[in-house]
Amino acid sequence: WTGIPALAKGTPKRRPLRWPATLALALAFGGYGFSVLHAMGFPGASLGYGIEMLGFAIGCFVQIWGPLKPFGSMERADEWDRAVRARAYLVTFAVFAVTTMVALALMMGALAFDYPREAVMQGGAQTLFLLFAILNAMPTAHASWSVRWQRDGDQPD
Repeated sequence: WTGIPALAKGTPKRRPLRWPATLALALAFGGYGFSVLHAMGFPGASLGYGIEMLGFAIGCFVQIWGPLKPFGSMERADEWDRAVRARAYLVTFAVFAVTTMVALALMMGALAFDYPREAVMQGGAQTLFLLFAILNAMPTAHASWSVRWQRDGDQPD
């Protein structure tokens, strides 16, 4: 009736989510960029923040349903799963590190040019959610785009 016993019997099918993961990243980076272009001031930053939150929300869902088996789940991860996961998280770490450095440079510049305190705080909050969106969506995007998947999405070629 709930479908849970059937789920418990078989392994869930992991499918590539190329476009949803890419959309999540594009919205998160686009919203952040829109806010930066409007100097983290109202109303531009509010619109950028909303766009970024939409990307963050999509990123949370693609992480759950994406091709990577989640950590701590009951699913068994074989060598192939571990290798794909490791590559995806290494790429994610690189993007995360570069984004962090660019965001810190922007915030330091804002402080050096005496931006209002509210704008700097808004920038900090948006930076955190951008980094969370990267952590959620980037591994899924990398695993989805870097592997050739069969039509049913079960196993790679």
